[in-house]
Amino acid sequence: MKRFEVLLSAFAALLAVALISLSLAGYKSLKSMRAELREITAKVDGAILMAQQEATAASLASQRADQAAAQARQAASQAQIAAAARQQAEAEKQVADAGRAQALSAAQQAEENARRAEAEMAEMRREREEELNRMQQALDRVAPTHRTPNGMVIVLPDSTFRFAFDSAELNEKNRELLSRIAGILLVSKGYGLAIYGYTDDVGSAEYNQQLSVRRAKAVEDYLVQSGIDPSIITIKGYGKTSPLVPGTSAAARAKNRRVEIALADTSIRYMGEAPPPR
Repeated sequence: MKRFEVLLSAFAALLAVALISLSLAGYKSLKSMRAELREITAKVDGAILMAQQEATAASLASQRADQAAAQARQAASQAQIAAAARQQAEAEKQVADAGRAQALSAAQQAEENARRAEAEMAEMRREREEELNRMQQALDRVAPTHRTPNGMVIVLPDSTFRFAFDSAELNEKNRELLSRIAGILLVSKGYGLAIYGYTDDVGSAEYNQQLSVRRAKAVEDYLVQSGIDPSIITIKGYGKTSPLVPGTSAAARAKNRRVEIALADTSIRYMGEAPPPR
């Protein structure tokens, strides 16, 4: 019995030792499991954090991609606009080049026309000068005639073209002289006539002014009757205001009493009413 008790005590001790051993092992295993659980949890948290970071990065990358796509679309649109602008600029350049070529051609044509016109004008002037020289020579055989910048002047002095005192009536000699002048003028062309009357210094200014107009008018009327176109004739009286020579002698007064017919070349150089001849 005592031996049985000893064995029982030994068995109880061994059982206790085993239980204690089992408890220690379980505790260690539980502790290890907790550590592993914490490690797994940490890894999961890290994985979650990494996933969140990757999602954020992916979102940012997506935003950047969207921005890049928008910029690409904008760049493509700008490229299209630039291409259209280049095409328009090229078209405008072609138009401008064509315009310049046309302008150059027109300028060359204008220069050629100008040279041709100048040559034709020079030839016209030469022919006109020859015609005026022939006219002057013919008129100079009838009455003293000299050339002026605008044409020529026919002088009818008192010595050969005389009016009676206080008269504007043409005598036979005056009419004969004017008929010869009209005959030359009728075969000519391209001229205008200005008839000027002058008196000497005897009498008042008003009287002489009126007398000079009457005498110039008498010459005009006779030339018109002889066939000269009245539309090409103007008259003016200067009275005693424009003496040909100074002095009050009979010779000076005779020279100052005169009628002058200014012939202005209207075909090339006529510029309006001819100035009073000097």
